[in-house]
Amino acid sequence: MSDVEAARNTAKSALNNDRFRVMLEQISDPRASGALMSMGSDTGSATDFNTALSRYAENSE
Repeated sequence: MSDVEAARNTAKSALNNDRFRVMLEQISDPRASGALMSMGSDTGSATDFNTALSRYAENSE
């Protein structure tokens, strides 16, 4: 599966996921920006696409 197909499938799944919808509502709240900034990685390393996709799939079941 290509990265584009995987991203498209993940986006479709997210559109139908109630937990994702609630999370999106929460992070779109302007008061949440400080909390989101504090969640950044201390190591400075970014999560690669496949790791993020895997973690999303684990939490979507």
